[in-house]
Amino acid sequence: MDFSKIELFLLDMDGTIYLDHDLIDGALDFINALIATKKKYIFMTNNSSKSKKAYLDKLNFLKIPCQEENIFTSGMAMGIYLNTNYPDKTVYFLGTKSLEEELKSYHITLVEDNPDIVVVGYDRELTYHKLEKACQFLDDGAIFLATNCDLVCPIANHRYVPDCGSICHMLTTATKKTPTYIGKPSPYMIHILSQKTGIKVENIVVIGDRIYTDIMAGYNAKTMTICVLSGESTQATIDESPIKPDYVVNSIKDLIKFLK
Repeated sequence: MDFSKIELFLLDMDGTIYLDHDLIDGALDFINALIATKKKYIFMTNNSSKSKKAYLDKLNFLKIPCQEENIFTSGMAMGIYLNTNYPDKTVYFLGTKSLEEELKSYHITLVEDNPDIVVVGYDRELTYHKLEKACQFLDDGAIFLATNCDLVCPIANHRYVPDCGSICHMLTTATKKTPTYIGKPSPYMIHILSQKTGIKVENIVVIGDRIYTDIMAGYNAKTMTICVLSGESTQATIDESPIKPDYVVNSIKDLIKFLK
């Protein structure tokens, strides 16, 4: 594995850097190795349940060196996407208070009735009332957008909970409407970061634990990809996937030696 031409490391968080509130062994050493070798890194996560500030607080609590410029979430990407493609449109959203804060920071107009757009995120505060309203608005013709297609979110002890993709499946089953997903596996987030940093995609690597989001996003953007087995993917799921990562390692700890 040769990182000599890699200038930017795009790192998934859930299942790659930590599981729930537990840091994955070697994650801190890997970030310190990136800093020592003067490599840029950005935590690029599909998890829209937390705002940029909430992620910054969590990573700092876990002693991971991180500034605001090191974080990019699908919630942030959604804010950029809405401003770029649907300026002045109103939004009803299913998401957490943190996602609400994130969207408001992009001056998105959030409403409770007659929205132009329904936005779905990883809603850890989901209620049936929210689902009913979203179905009504989608049936009435609202545009359907979602932050990410992840079906589950990994937590400690090899357990999983429903993520944004599972919520969207419920809405699709009820309304026959399907969302446009802004986060991974779309290359949208990678393209934004490539433009922002001025680093070409051939000098970027995506590291994550999911074939159908992290690795697929890198594949779609034509970056190098590395799949870690510390989260959702197993060697069996990788073997069965038509899309293969460039490299597979047990955890991010295994990559440290290639930086030294």
